[in-house]
Amino acid sequence: MAHRTEILIATLRAVALSLLCASCQAGASDDELGGGSSTTSESSSSASTSESSTSDSSSSETTTSESSSSESSSSETGDAWLTSCPSVAAPQVQAMIGFPELAEASGLVHSRTQALLWAHNDSGDVARVFAVSLAGERLATLELAGIVPFDWEALALGPGPVEGDHLYVGDIGDNAKARATIEVHRFAEPADVLAIGSEPLVIDEVDTLVLSYPGGPRDAEAMLVDPLSGELVIVTKGAETEVFRRAAPPSSGELEPLPMPNFPSAFATAADVSARGDFVAIRGYVDAFGWLRAQDQSLAAALQGEPCELPLAAEQQGEALAFDDVGLGYYTLGEGVSQPLWWYGFI
Repeated sequence: MAHRTEILIATLRAVALSLLCASCQAGASDDELGGGSSTTSESSSSASTSESSTSDSSSSETTTSESSSSESSSSETGDAWLTSCPSVAAPQVQAMIGFPELAEASGLVHSRTQALLWAHNDSGDVARVFAVSLAGERLATLELAGIVPFDWEALALGPGPVEGDHLYVGDIGDNAKARATIEVHRFAEPADVLAIGSEPLVIDEVDTLVLSYPGGPRDAEAMLVDPLSGELVIVTKGAETEVFRRAAPPSSGELEPLPMPNFPSAFATAADVSARGDFVAIRGYVDAFGWLRAQDQSLAAALQGEPCELPLAAEQQGEALAFDDVGLGYYTLGEGVSQPLWWYGFI
C-alpha cells in the first residue's frame, strides 16, 4: 500500500501522463475494451510459428496468447536474444478482469508452460493466488495452507529446489519499515491448471524463506527470480531504490546488498525478468524502464546499464508488471475491481 504522499505524487504525474497519452488511449475501440485485441490477433495466429502454445493449446486462452504474440513478432524479439531496446506498440486492452475477488492486484507473473497469468491481491486478503486466463477470467484458485499474509506485494516465477518452475510470493511490504524479517513463500507451480476445477486447490508443500536486510528494515514491492541463475532479487520502494539478493538456491537468511540500479524514477512497485533472461524491467506508478542483459551478465550488472524507457497506460495505482512467456511483450494491471489487463507488444 502506498503512503498518501506517494499516491499524491503519483496521481499528479498520472494526470500529466494521461494528457500526453490521451490520443493513444482514445484510439482503443469498444471492441478492444471487450477483448477485441485478441479478436484482431486471431486472424494472424495461423501464421505464428511461436512456441508459446502448450499442451492446453486447444483452450481459448491459449488462442488469445498466441494471437497477441503473433501481432508483435519481429527479428529482434521472439527467439533472438535482445541486443537493443525494443520498440513497443501503444498499449492495448487485452481483457477486463472478470472476477471481483482480484480487487487489489499487486503480484503478477506469466506462466512459462501454460497460457495464463498468476496474480494475487495486496494486503488484506487471505493466502491465495489466482490463475487468470488471458481473457481475464479466473481459471483456478490456490490456497497456501498455514500461511497468514502480512503484506503480499510481489510474485515471481523461477527455478526451485526440485525440477520445474516454482512460484515465489513476496510478503515483503513494510510501509512503516518496522518488520525485523520478511517472508517469501515458494511452491511448485501446478502442472495442469485447467484440471483443478472450481474449488480452491490447497497447497500444503510451501517453503517459507525468512529474510532480513542488513542495516534494518526496508519497504519493498518488487521482486524477481533469475531464470538463469535462480537467485532471488528484491528491489526496495522509496526515493532511494536499493537492490538486494539471496544467492541460488535461495534460503532463509540475510539479504546481500547489490549496487544501486540506474533507475531514473522512484517508488518501484513491480519488477520482472523475461523468461529467456535477456531483459529486466522495473515499474513505478506512472513510468517503467527496462535493461538489456548480456548472456554472461548478472542481473545486478544489467541494472547498472542505460535503461530503456517503456510505455505504461494510465492505471489506477499500478503495482503489477509481467513479461509474456516468449519475449514478445509485457502485461500490466492496476488495482481495483474490473480493471483492464494491458498488453504492450514489442514491434
